[in-house]
Amino acid sequence: MALLFDAIIVGGGPAGAAAAQACAEGGLRALIVEKRALPRPKACSGILVRASIDLVSRNFGAIPPDVLAEPAALQSLRMHFPSGRTLDVPLGGAFVRRGPFDQWLCRAAGVEISEGTTARSFEESADAVKVRCTRGQGEALVVQSRVLIAADGGTSSIVRAIAPERHGRLAWYAALQEAWDVPCALEPGRFHFFAFPSISPYPSAYVKDGNTVLEVVAAAGDSAEAAMKRFSELLKRGFGLGEGGRRASRLGCRVSYAATRGLFCFGSGRILVAGEASGLLNPFGEGISSALASGRIAGEAAVRALREGRVPGVLYREAVEAQRQRTLRQFRYGSYLAGRDVTFDVRRGLAGLPVADRIRLVADSLGWLASLGGPAGPRPGGGRSSR
Repeated sequence: MALLFDAIIVGGGPAGAAAAQACAEGGLRALIVEKRALPRPKACSGILVRASIDLVSRNFGAIPPDVLAEPAALQSLRMHFPSGRTLDVPLGGAFVRRGPFDQWLCRAAGVEISEGTTARSFEESADAVKVRCTRGQGEALVVQSRVLIAADGGTSSIVRAIAPERHGRLAWYAALQEAWDVPCALEPGRFHFFAFPSISPYPSAYVKDGNTVLEVVAAAGDSAEAAMKRFSELLKRGFGLGEGGRRASRLGCRVSYAATRGLFCFGSGRILVAGEASGLLNPFGEGISSALASGRIAGEAAVRALREGRVPGVLYREAVEAQRQRTLRQFRYGSYLAGRDVTFDVRRGLAGLPVADRIRLVADSLGWLASLGGPAGPRPGGGRSSR
């Protein structure tokens, strides 16, 4: 016999928690299905930009002290260029520990949570979605709901099922994160981004909880291990990264930047896709802000659709369109440099600098963006969504 819910949310990250909370506030009986036990490790920097903090504060309340990392305050994104120049983009954000952060969000959502449960398959009909899961040591679980919200990350199995052609059209990167108990000259309280495409498309480093954390991604034809070696050697040569030491953690995952090809996927009739699973991810790999926003939108769309007898997917795609447009803008030269509704406002970092320095830093920035295939990337205006 199937368990009955109004909404099933697959994924216990920020998008899933935000969706679940919106469903609960709207009077829906909702269930979060999370494949691992919470808290679980996550290959993520755990940076909250201002938009994320505002969304969390408004909907979940104050972030508990034990969820915040040390240092907690995130002052800026500091961009390092091969020229030796740096650009500080003010953030006013925070560092969190992703495992405890996600667990807190899910608990605060006010819905049932099935941890250690994997969604294996689903069947969508005109008025319901049936999800077949396994939990624990293989126990079968069948859940039926009126809406399924997929918030299961960039490699979403649900998205692969409803838009199989999309997966093969995306450019996939192998991401690797290592935390080392070694000293480094990088200034704490900043997210250090290195615009060094010869090392990795997106290398970054920061100090967190007493460790120096290094992150790289590797495109096809490269390996994340090789990129990490190149990056650590750069930091040893020019940024005082110590030798030896203990590796505190090593995590990996696969990521894609759907916006560069306009390959978003927001679901179907009764399936709503939120967060990174949908393709909402900005050029710097920051996805928590759009995950919180799109998850909330998905939950609210589900509530409204079920109340009014409308198709959830139609309402959701209409409501999430602003998030899609915002993501596309962040991959365009003009928006990136002019600070038009973007997560990292480069214009603020350039303000107050001498004109000559601004020109040089703009040239550095555009050179980096061009090396990635162009932030305007996606053939602007193209690719409304896969479904």
